[in-house]
Amino acid sequence: MVLPLIYWLSSFQAVSSYYAKFMTLVFFLLAALFISGLYFAESKLSRKTIEYALMLSSYLVVIFGILNLFGQMYYRDALWLAHDGYRLASVFQYSNTYASFLVALFLVSLYYAVHCIRPSARLIHAAMLVPIWISFMFTYSRGAIVVIPVMVLILLPFLRFTKQIAYLIFMVLSVVVSMAILGKLTTNADAIAALVQPTESKAQSPISLFSSLPLQSWGLLLLGMVITAGLILLYHTKANVFLEARLTKLSAFKWSFTVVPVVAIVLAAVAAGSLLGSSAIRGLLPEKIATRFENINLQQHSVLERLTFYKDGLHVAEDYPLLGGGGGAWQAMYEQYQNNPYWSRQAHSFFVQVLVETGWVGLIALIVLLAFVYSLYIRSFIRYPELRGSHFIFFILSLSLLIHSAIDFDMSYLFISALVFISLGCMLAPYSNKLLIKRLNGKTKHPWQKVAYPAVVALLSLSLLFVAIRENIGVQRYEKAYTLALEQQTPLDQLLPALEKAIKISPTHSTFLMTKADWLEQAYKQTSDSNYLVEAISTVKQGRDSDPYNRGLLLAQYRLLQQKGQFEDSLAIIDEGVSKFPWDIKLYEAAVTSYAKANQTALSEQKGDKAKEYAQRVTDLSNEVKRRIEQLASLPPEQQQGRSFAITPTMQEAIAQTELAAAQ
Repeated sequence: MVLPLIYWLSSFQAVSSYYAKFMTLVFFLLAALFISGLYFAESKLSRKTIEYALMLSSYLVVIFGILNLFGQMYYRDALWLAHDGYRLASVFQYSNTYASFLVALFLVSLYYAVHCIRPSARLIHAAMLVPIWISFMFTYSRGAIVVIPVMVLILLPFLRFTKQIAYLIFMVLSVVVSMAILGKLTTNADAIAALVQPTESKAQSPISLFSSLPLQSWGLLLLGMVITAGLILLYHTKANVFLEARLTKLSAFKWSFTVVPVVAIVLAAVAAGSLLGSSAIRGLLPEKIATRFENINLQQHSVLERLTFYKDGLHVAEDYPLLGGGGGAWQAMYEQYQNNPYWSRQAHSFFVQVLVETGWVGLIALIVLLAFVYSLYIRSFIRYPELRGSHFIFFILSLSLLIHSAIDFDMSYLFISALVFISLGCMLAPYSNKLLIKRLNGKTKHPWQKVAYPAVVALLSLSLLFVAIRENIGVQRYEKAYTLALEQQTPLDQLLPALEKAIKISPTHSTFLMTKADWLEQAYKQTSDSNYLVEAISTVKQGRDSDPYNRGLLLAQYRLLQQKGQFEDSLAIIDEGVSKFPWDIKLYEAAVTSYAKANQTALSEQKGDKAKEYAQRVTDLSNEVKRRIEQLASLPPEQQQGRSFAITPTMQEAIAQTELAAAQ
């Protein structure tokens, strides 16, 4: 409960009031899921129910992705179009997060394939290994590839010696079978994407399962699933008993659990060296995948860009050290602190994002929580071997997702963060009786002490539920008003009351206020009624009071003040914009042209001092743009600059006019 409390405290100094409230609600939800997992998973039946629900939903996500890959369904960005072609993203619409999810699911499915006693359960989990790995390959995610060997080395010491062997054998088997069919599936998937995916000239057009390309692809996939599942079942019936008997003495050796991890490290090093150093081996892989493997290094653009994000996040923390800038602080403020004009509303690291939003207090609280939970679990796992079981999958799932979330924004997906916090609670639940604090156990003197905590949590839950429902009603009313405007061309005097209801419910929601200001501005342009303009300016100011870093509101305020003739005030606003968004060349263009125009006006009114002041500001802005252009030239050649940043023709003309006027 400390984490949502810190988010609530940080909301008092938030740079975006609405998103601070939103993230407070999110972390209260995550805390509730953790507590629910902690208590509901105490009994084996409820824990198994959670496991089955988790695996069923996860397998459905995989199947949904493959249906999009093979063309039977179309979901926007389930195949995400990158610079080098389509990357599979399924429901996440972002391939790297999907890859992280698939890594965790692959490792969990391997665990079940090794440990399940019932043949039917083994069959299901073993069969799903191939579609999971195939899906993972189609994400083309380099960061997730690096996570796999790290996670395998972490997990193996927790398994018995013979189970370690089975785990690695099943992994190698499923990967080899998958890679054997991957080349043909890649060719088919590219051809299917050309038929199904929308372009500028055609809409999306899913194709039948019985078309030649999908039918062939599904056939290959099912063949791989059958081969893998059959060999794994054969291993359980034949090889497993043989290995258990032959390796009994070695299993009893104190350090036997380290043998397989050491062998795995050696094999992984050999495989990586062969893959990166042998063109013949790389030639066995599809070209796009081979290229992605070749580019795994610390100098690739994605690594350099992420390091830049993290450095910029630390710069934010210097100004907001204790409690951060509140929920949504990164997306609001990153442009003011960024080193170059990249475009990223996410910090690409869960931990950096928490640092920016809640400061060092929040980040330390998060790290302490995670360290406490994992240390308790590992200690209990070692001390109480009789309580070990399939709850280990929660350890695999949560740790895999958290490791990858250190280098990407997986936890920004509520589905992923929910899985992590449910898993953290379910990990500890089986050991609940062993984790009692003896000196406090049985110390309750009054009946009310037993119900105090549940009562407080229930009351808090109801309060937060009320807030969430209320906010949702506000969104629904806004959507209703927007639909009336867009589809039915409803008059403004009928639209504004509907929109006002949404604003009354959520007065800090920037989109609601921005829409109202836009409608009022349109009304002013059509009628020239200054009352509309005055109300539009007031609405924008209301929005900026709670969301001062909102670029749309800032530009609207600048534009409206100019229309009202308050040029000095508008210059102050555009200067604020340049300060908060120092890599937005359009703001520099607006500022330069505005000051150049002000210079011309001052000269015509024979205000020499003012004219010099405005001319100097044009020069300063021009010099700042040139300085930043030189700064961009110093970026490593592998790092992408981001958005365009150069002096525009409009700026050149305004600068030239100002210099000419000064010379005269």
